[in-house]
Amino acid sequence: MNLVRRSALKHPSGLEIKTPLLIPSFSSKGCVFPKQMSEKPEYTFFQTKTKLSEKNNPTSGKCSEATKLINNVSETLTDTMLVSAYDIFHKHIPIPYENATPELIFLDSGGYEVGDTFDYSTIIRSTVIANEWEERHYVEILEAWPDYVPAVFISFDHQGEPVKKQIELAKQLFAKFKREQLYEILIKPVRDEITFNETYKSICDSITELEYFDIIGVAEKELGNSISMIMHNIANIRLALDAAKINAPLHIFGSLDPLTSWLYYISGAELFDGLTWQRYVYSNGQSFYYREHGIISREIEKKEDQIKADILEHNLHYLRDLQLEMVDYSVNINFDNIKYNGEIIKDIYNKVFE
Repeated sequence: MNLVRRSALKHPSGLEIKTPLLIPSFSSKGCVFPKQMSEKPEYTFFQTKTKLSEKNNPTSGKCSEATKLINNVSETLTDTMLVSAYDIFHKHIPIPYENATPELIFLDSGGYEVGDTFDYSTIIRSTVIANEWEERHYVEILEAWPDYVPAVFISFDHQGEPVKKQIELAKQLFAKFKREQLYEILIKPVRDEITFNETYKSICDSITELEYFDIIGVAEKELGNSISMIMHNIANIRLALDAAKINAPLHIFGSLDPLTSWLYYISGAELFDGLTWQRYVYSNGQSFYYREHGIISREIEKKEDQIKADILEHNLHYLRDLQLEMVDYSVNINFDNIKYNGEIIKDIYNKVFE
């Protein structure tokens, strides 16, 4: 059974977006806030319509460490990236379209930043400091977004609602705007369960209504509690969409390491984003602790900041090469052509699907 898909999405701006896509993400969650913005900030930040209470917004207006990361890789990050509207709204990061940006920006609705869950690559699970954040704040960001800057608008999180209701709410949100951007629905669990069964049933009950969206997203952690379960659930969603003649590609949130990206790609997903590329170094098809990599490469005289900067550049090039390798695989469907871990990926595929 061949579940691998490739799509070509036409953005209203004329930009053609081809999958698979490996999308570097940025988030203030888990980052430090080293400084308050000065009166003359170094970057251009979003100005909210109404002044927010500092008492209830302890980090609002404080520049996140994520800003430094974005600035460090601006010359290399030319294709795509994912940022949170929450971070733009609260001035944790600069306005993407006022600074050096890639061709396409995925604009997340901020549910990850205010939620109490973390992705699998998280090293330290710090206390979540959630500022004021409601759908009206997200709408303010979307309203201000220029039509000439290609973006993918992602639906606001409505966890706990049936998928049919999530679809209705997403359509209501996007109806506020001209169709100048691509629209993606991020499907949230209909209840707190790790088997995904009830959510999948709710997806199937409303499958034809998903035709409205250009991309369909699901978070890796919400697809199951094992790799095999996640792979099965990705495949089931993809097959259900195919049966309904819906070609929108699947986007897995929170997965951007060399191994799981491969496993989810051969299961039917096409877009992947995550923060792993900031936290580890990619090497020989795996993710390693960055200081250990510095020792193995014998760069023991390098300062920590320089090692981190070098790794970010390295990882972006690695992701670009991996993306091209996935494209090649989609043409030839040959595990032997996978440079690293081809035999492991093949064995897991056979175990899960055959």
